[in-house]
Amino acid sequence: QTTPLETAEDVGERTRAHFVVRQLSLPSATDPSGSIEFEYYDVDGDARTPVVVLLPIFNGQLTIPRFFARYFANQGWAAVVVTRGRNPLDALTEPESVVRDNLQDYRRVLDWVELEPELDATRIGVFGVSLGAMDAVMLTALDHRVNSLVVAMAGGDLSYLLANTNYRRVVRTIDDMANELGTSRAALGEKLAAAIKLDPLTVAPYIDAERVFMVLARTDAIIPFKAQEELRETMGSPESMYLLTGHRTSVVYFPKVRTAAYEFFARRFALQQVALAMN
Repeated sequence: QTTPLETAEDVGERTRAHFVVRQLSLPSATDPSGSIEFEYYDVDGDARTPVVVLLPIFNGQLTIPRFFARYFANQGWAAVVVTRGRNPLDALTEPESVVRDNLQDYRRVLDWVELEPELDATRIGVFGVSLGAMDAVMLTALDHRVNSLVVAMAGGDLSYLLANTNYRRVVRTIDDMANELGTSRAALGEKLAAAIKLDPLTVAPYIDAERVFMVLARTDAIIPFKAQEELRETMGSPESMYLLTGHRTSVVYFPKVRTAAYEFFARRFALQQVALAMN
């Protein structure tokens, strides 16, 4: 666990019918001059509430995590949307350092949740889509405070994904780096595999599959379905939903995914309450 925190800095808020969205900032766990920015969906009432932490997607856009966070807040749960993380493409010479730095910052957000008296730190859910889903898998494996995990289109083996995705921004970056080094994409993939020891596939066996709900897209070429299925099998075949879509077209099913995620978190949070009552 990271060092204790001071109260997060409140830098603004937006009011909704049943909750207030507070813009908060914490000192980064890894960058002395940096910060961790997140939105806190503070629900009405004084009772301690479960909380779902939503991690950022690859391009940093907030439309998707906010779509899910608003729903959870309207159901009476607090939500935390981490608004940005470091991008592995920005440090391909040391990709694992970016992964580790992000995870340290996300654990610092969990530290903040644990210290908030209005939040129930025994009922923390983590949610992620695409890159956020892969970070969510690793965070769950490394931090016992995560009660339950919902991930959509998460793949294992980051080096394989970087070398085999058809996501244009990644393809351009990988090709440029391969040309600069005078090598092929396949050879660069092998180099990345040697450099990245921490990824979803390596930590998946340390996650209890009962705590996980996965959403997989069968025709995904950005996070190839093969990588999604391999991660699922390595994690112990958790409860899953399969979409007959690609990566981007999966958005048409997000209302269905949202409902399924809520129902899974609700079951897990209820089980946690029963377990605590029995102790």
